[in-house]
Amino acid sequence: MIRYGDYLQLEKILDAQYPESDKHGQHAHEEMLFIITHQTFELWFKQVLCELGSVIDILGRDYVPEADIATCTARVQRTNRIMEHLVNQFTLIETMTPGEFMDFRGFLNPASGFQSAQWRILERSMGLPEDKRVLRNYREALPEHERELLERVTQGPTFFDVVERWLSKTPFLETDGYAFWDSYRDAVRNMFQHDRDEVMRLAKADGNDPTDAIAQVDRNEAGFHALFDATTYEELRTSGARRMSQRATLAALFIATYRHYPLLQGPYRFIDAVVELDRLVSLWRFRHTLMVGRMIGMRIGTGGSSGYDYLMATAVKQRVFDDLTSLTSFLIPSSHTPALPDNIAARLQFVNEAR
Repeated sequence: MIRYGDYLQLEKILDAQYPESDKHGQHAHEEMLFIITHQTFELWFKQVLCELGSVIDILGRDYVPEADIATCTARVQRTNRIMEHLVNQFTLIETMTPGEFMDFRGFLNPASGFQSAQWRILERSMGLPEDKRVLRNYREALPEHERELLERVTQGPTFFDVVERWLSKTPFLETDGYAFWDSYRDAVRNMFQHDRDEVMRLAKADGNDPTDAIAQVDRNEAGFHALFDATTYEELRTSGARRMSQRATLAALFIATYRHYPLLQGPYRFIDAVVELDRLVSLWRFRHTLMVGRMIGMRIGTGGSSGYDYLMATAVKQRVFDDLTSLTSFLIPSSHTPALPDNIAARLQFVNEAR
């Protein structure tokens, strides 16, 4: 018969907090809070890796049934709730004042969250490219056995890889010779012209210079048209402005545009969950940055990084699914969305067999 404490290994877990301030004979009450909060961060990181790893395995198969997409969506959404919890967990640390943190911070050098192997595994598993990292010497902060672990467990496809592959297999993009994208481009072209007209109208009413706003609309429109030109799109990928394949990007736009059709609702919910995860990881970085700024100001981090400046840069620059997030710039009101041909629309409906 298994006991509660044995099943949860509570003896190990509850005997894993040893404040450094006590070892130096300068007991700091808040250090226990600091230790437990960071231990729970790492426990939740383990669960996030468990959920994300299972989704990568499912989407990595040659054929992914619709029911499995529902499973993937549920697991990514669970991961999102965990990340929300971790963002809110910083409020617990902030019940400690900066002065109270200083009472034991000096004992922690050179330990730092920069040395979290699980966070590095999560970044890689998500699909963060090495060339987007703010600091690329992160491996040097890890002991040899953790570097080996990092390399070993991140050898396969990333979350980005399998999402891109799944999207690239989306049907209906070229069906029966229907020029869907021609109709859609016309609708979006009209939307951008409407934006220009609104900018000019407001500028005239307020007496403002519309030059910058018009230039922004022009850039957005140029970015939209680049989605449809294979040569231009590949140039964007080469420059790093886009990362996802052209077909996968257009598939995501198709799903988002016609998300009201029954057979696209599941895929859309999955894409939405993926975008939310990317946002929440960035939000976690940003919230961490605010906490560090409150506690140590502009001081160097205990791990030797530039502290606040480094963390803020990671929150802004180290996104993984910007290609999906940016597609909202090209969505149009449903009242202006081109209608699909009847044969395609019918294939996107659920079929109820007569009994």
